[in-house]
Amino acid sequence: MKFIEQSEKSQLNEITDGQLSCVYQDIHQYFQKIRAVFEQKNICTDDTVVLESGNSLPGAVTLLYLLEEGCSFLLIPGQTTVDNSNNFQEYFPLFCKYKIRAGYTGSEHHADFCPDKLLHVSVNEKYSGRHRNIHPDPKLYLRTSGSTGSPKMAVHSHARLKKNAQNCVKRLGLNSNSRIAIPVPVAHMFGLGAAFLPAVAVGASVDLQAGANLLRYLQREKEFNPDTAFMTPVFCETLVKGRRASRPYRLTVTAGDRFRGEDTFSRYESLFGCLINLYGSTEMGAMSAACPDDPPDMRSRTAGRPMDGVKMRLEKQKNENSDEIPGTGILWCRHSYGFEGYIDEEGKNTGQFAKEQDGWFCTGDLGKIREDACIEVLGRKDHSVNRDGLLLYFADVENAVKGIDGIEAVAVMSGGQSIRGEKISAFCVPVKGSGISESQVRTSCFDIMPRRAVPDEIIFLKSFPMLPSGKIDRQKLSEMVSGQIHNESD
Repeated sequence: MKFIEQSEKSQLNEITDGQLSCVYQDIHQYFQKIRAVFEQKNICTDDTVVLESGNSLPGAVTLLYLLEEGCSFLLIPGQTTVDNSNNFQEYFPLFCKYKIRAGYTGSEHHADFCPDKLLHVSVNEKYSGRHRNIHPDPKLYLRTSGSTGSPKMAVHSHARLKKNAQNCVKRLGLNSNSRIAIPVPVAHMFGLGAAFLPAVAVGASVDLQAGANLLRYLQREKEFNPDTAFMTPVFCETLVKGRRASRPYRLTVTAGDRFRGEDTFSRYESLFGCLINLYGSTEMGAMSAACPDDPPDMRSRTAGRPMDGVKMRLEKQKNENSDEIPGTGILWCRHSYGFEGYIDEEGKNTGQFAKEQDGWFCTGDLGKIREDACIEVLGRKDHSVNRDGLLLYFADVENAVKGIDGIEAVAVMSGGQSIRGEKISAFCVPVKGSGISESQVRTSCFDIMPRRAVPDEIIFLKSFPMLPSGKIDRQKLSEMVSGQIHNESD
């Protein structure tokens, strides 16, 4: 299946990572070099492999090669720079025969794409034929983020993955003239299915950025001059705080956690132009998004309308009082181009998806479906608790606490019981040098929110534990609440 559709207009457009670049007309020459390495290592197209790749050109081209050749593979994040020790056994499912690490060795400068130097192959010592995962068509396996529990492996067919990418091209208005910055991991569905594959599908110029911080991003922005960017809400907030001068983009797309400030959306648009929040997941890919020409009020409050082939519905929570926000419920999705199910470490189907209702998948998110069919995502179902008999959303508490002078960021978690119901803890990152104390934050909470919303404890952290996807690692925060691990300020 061809993911790269070349045209005369896009042949000289490039994919770059800041160290190496290639134009589209040369990609199939690079494929021939990769094929030679695979033949040398006895890797066949029907072998399932692990591709460990950061946002590097070697990783991106190898990813495209595996898709073009119809190979089944598990994509996991890795470092742009890798060692050459062949010690690759950290994560190696039994059904995968080989692991391929794609990246640069140390600080060595590479003037050309040389797969024999940039692809590092190891053999799974625990692999046997009985663990082989056999499917009638090629698959991509993606691990779920594990932000609220144990990660799983979701199965996507190449055909559905391509349709998902085409949905994003259509909804976001991407074309061969687009210059797209991708500082989010390509090894996760947002960076892969909504950003990289749609960009490649139209032959757009692409700048892949690994571990982007503000200074590095601004330097790459100056060199590449993007008109479109895919970012996490946290990085959007970083841009708003770190660069006051305006710099218009045609489009910025975010996904993942909600913005932590009520005015972040309007402040970002005033400086950098059109902002869209895309709603998706590892399992369902892109479910909904607004169009760039939709009005700002719609784009700021919603994740737009469902994509082609997507249906959404609400299911009222059982034994929960959600009347506080009428019309809310748990969002369910049926997607023609979504995933096919989960597999375990041996490549066997777990059957978890089969338990869902007639092809409908429970997203685990609380939301609303407006009369205009736009989707409002309020937060995770497990990011809310009953307090004093009413439903309390973590996001509402987080936004209120973040409004306290001296607080940089907030994440709320639950665990245990209090006199008001489930106990809630607010993890706070204070502004450096603010001098604010945990007791001062809790005192301020009584002045700005109802008693049931006041956190039972305030816990200061220097920074949040983060997942490679750019989301807060809430599993680690939950372990802090339960006392399994200590926070860094202890």
